[in-house]
Amino acid sequence: MTVLDTELRPAEPPRYVVFWQRYRRNRAALLGLGLFAIVVLMALTAGLVDPGDPLRRAGLPLVAPFVDAANPLGTDQLGRSILSQLFYGARISLLVGVVATLVSIIIGILIGALAGYFGGWVDDLLMRITEAFQTIPNFVLLLTLVAILGSKIEWITLAIGIVSWTAPARMVRAEFMSLRNREFVDAARNLGVSNTSLIFREILPNALPPIIVYASVIMALSILLESALAFLGLGDPNYASWGNMIGQGRAVLRTAWYCSAIPGVAIVLTVLSFSLLGEGLNDAMNPRQKQ
Repeated sequence: MTVLDTELRPAEPPRYVVFWQRYRRNRAALLGLGLFAIVVLMALTAGLVDPGDPLRRAGLPLVAPFVDAANPLGTDQLGRSILSQLFYGARISLLVGVVATLVSIIIGILIGALAGYFGGWVDDLLMRITEAFQTIPNFVLLLTLVAILGSKIEWITLAIGIVSWTAPARMVRAEFMSLRNREFVDAARNLGVSNTSLIFREILPNALPPIIVYASVIMALSILLESALAFLGLGDPNYASWGNMIGQGRAVLRTAWYCSAIPGVAIVLTVLSFSLLGEGLNDAMNPRQKQ
């Protein structure tokens, strides 16, 4: 290649620009990003909407939406503002989703990486443990852990992460088994690189894209699991969460449907946003989309 050809060759755009170009081709993924941005904005502005305690009494009980200017979305059976609880509930949902996903991904990466890299009896042992966890339904195991640890939001989040690690572990294992004998890994091994460096510096960065995509699924499931626990009365009563709102609103479902319907719609849209985000990330990170 001549110097002139090099000068005339257009410079490649940065990776984040290429990523965004691929992501925005999916209109549904853009919708998911917009819905996710709304949830994040709600969580960030909850203190501005209501600087006080969202669980305090804000008016008369069971005020319908758009009747009282002080409580635009109405009040529940205890006279608490539904709008205030909705905004503060976004914080709890994001907290549970992000932390539980991190816990499950970390556990899954550690177990899947060790099983996929070493193989043999290490793989057999770790996969038998994984299969043992998979034989128990996630929600049943979650109920057991919450009964043991307690209903504080910290323990609930940890328990959700513990019951969600099996699928990431299997994905990481599959990626490691396909990458451990590649040329770049053999070259690093011949240079005397330790197993720890091979796992975390050479192989893991190449195995992360599908895990990042699947993280959006875990976040959606984490929000649903926390809401299911709260609906059964096992949520943390010290925090305003969408699940608690639905669980408490079912007692007046016939006369004040909005107490459960409004947080229910919020959960549906949030879970939908994560699903669409995952679809967009898959398109952006898929090598087949480069053309």
